[in-house]
Amino acid sequence: MTMLAAPVVGYLIGTIPTAEWLGRLWKVELRKEGSGNPGTANALRVGGLALAVSVLLVEMTKGATAAMLGDFIAGERGILLAGLAAILGNVYNVWYRFGGGKGLGITAGVLLVAWPWVVPAVVVVIGLGAWLTRSSGRGTIVAVAFLVAAALAWEPLGLPRGWGIDPGLLPILAAGAGLVILPKHLADARKAS
Repeated sequence: MTMLAAPVVGYLIGTIPTAEWLGRLWKVELRKEGSGNPGTANALRVGGLALAVSVLLVEMTKGATAAMLGDFIAGERGILLAGLAAILGNVYNVWYRFGGGKGLGITAGVLLVAWPWVVPAVVVVIGLGAWLTRSSGRGTIVAVAFLVAAALAWEPLGLPRGWGIDPGLLPILAAGAGLVILPKHLADARKAS
């Protein structure tokens, strides 16, 4: 029962339209202006730096909250299930006919709880990938590939665990997050071509 509760709670947290609510505080309709995506990049484009930082922090908080509640409900596997479900809820939101954001902010929040060691490296890889390819979509694709490779190598290389989930679960986390967020970023990369 608890294994079912963790992803349900995670998904529902992921569906909370916090970016849209923040946009309204700034008198911006993120789903109607700019790219129409309720995420950090569009918030920066149409609302400025303060809105973008607020959206990113709130989305990361949602991801971290879902993962922590998953831990409370079902331990390490709960972190994994609730975290992946939160990302799914953010990208494929039932309240928006399975439309939603692109999932980067919430994924970062999940990673902070599940695998904090990798977060700085992923930020650098996304930034470098986006800069080199001139596309945030391509930068994200590169970062997902890095995340999966790091997850596969982490345990065999004996890298530090710190807090977070068992290293044996990292490939599932990385592949699951990648499968959820990649379709929208692949579409962005095609548009940039």
